[in-house]
Amino acid sequence: MNWLSLNIGGGMFSKDKQNWVRKLCNENSISVLGLQETKMISLNYFAVKAFWGNFHFKVASSCARGRSGGIVTLLDPRFFTSSRVISFDNLLIVQGSFVNSSSVFYLINVYAPQPLHLKKHLWLFINNFMTSNGGDYIFFGDFNSVRTPSERMGTNFCQRTADAFNDFIITGNLVDIPLGGRAYTRVNKAFTKRAKLDIFLVSNGFLCAFPHLTGTIISNLWSDHCPILLRNKMLDYGPSPFRLFKSWFEFDGFEDTVINTWNDVNTYLSSNPHIRLKDKLKRVKIALKAWHSDIRTKAIFDKKTLLNQLDDIDSQLNASVNPTNLVVLRSTILKDLAFLESVESANLAQKNKKLAICLGDENSSFFHTSLNRKRRKDQINGIMHNGNWETSPLLVKKVFVDFFF
Repeated sequence: MNWLSLNIGGGMFSKDKQNWVRKLCNENSISVLGLQETKMISLNYFAVKAFWGNFHFKVASSCARGRSGGIVTLLDPRFFTSSRVISFDNLLIVQGSFVNSSSVFYLINVYAPQPLHLKKHLWLFINNFMTSNGGDYIFFGDFNSVRTPSERMGTNFCQRTADAFNDFIITGNLVDIPLGGRAYTRVNKAFTKRAKLDIFLVSNGFLCAFPHLTGTIISNLWSDHCPILLRNKMLDYGPSPFRLFKSWFEFDGFEDTVINTWNDVNTYLSSNPHIRLKDKLKRVKIALKAWHSDIRTKAIFDKKTLLNQLDDIDSQLNASVNPTNLVVLRSTILKDLAFLESVESANLAQKNKKLAICLGDENSSFFHTSLNRKRRKDQINGIMHNGNWETSPLLVKKVFVDFFF
């Protein structure tokens, strides 16, 4: 299941580039982004073959328009069958389907313009296209926009551009695939200007079809844009030592419980670091279980008390002539109830689907889609170690163990 996309910019072909890209295409990658080449007036199939490595490909292209060098998307017909190609100034859309799938997929190669008003027109056009054409989408390429200030360094961050880009992603209900390896996808030669301009955005349907998507930013040896590998690879780290709920961080005593239990050296007597780590996690699990039991019991009691107080206040408000003080007290109680409800909702978002089915109201495709997106976002895709991006679960575990011991 391979495809290769190129956003064409300035530069010249070189044999080193061709060999390097051919090597990338043989590593079971789904996509390679950010390769800047010579300005394309017409497509040379022999030059494309040099990138792909053989003639077993189909190509969709959009030639140069203005200062844009052009866009090329290469497809492996053994894995993806294209049925329609649509070319615009800043978009190259390939419609088709993957093998053994009847769903309609859209592979959209993006080369966004620089001016903000043109970006807004592009985002609006894409959202309208998605509304008019049903199917599963993946967007990739140079978006010329960042989402947060941390994704840009050495250049001015434009909040309006980021807001427009984020609104486009939210409106399209798209998922930003986390990328590992490096923090930025575009750097200048002096390394003084850096930005994360090249990303992958996928629809929920595409994420369901390929639930284990992982992206890795590779070193840019010949271009100011880094190539990016996107792979559908499952990373199995084995069973979790215990479940940790994000809502626990909101309560007093959680941090102290973890720190005190972890630093209690009297309970860890083994000289084997792996056994000590296992014993520490086991002790922390026992301590958190007892702590959470007390917190949960207190939360249930507090919620019942607040509901009873709310009923009493409502009764008094119906008979009161001057309810000012009661209204203020009622507002305070509602805030406390809202906090307890938010904690329950946060815990539910981390529980399994069986519990959601039992509760009924949360048994919806939207709810489960939200859970899958959160799990996908929080998944550990790899770790940077000694300048290398490690994705093997065994190596990642070893790096963690070595760091703490």
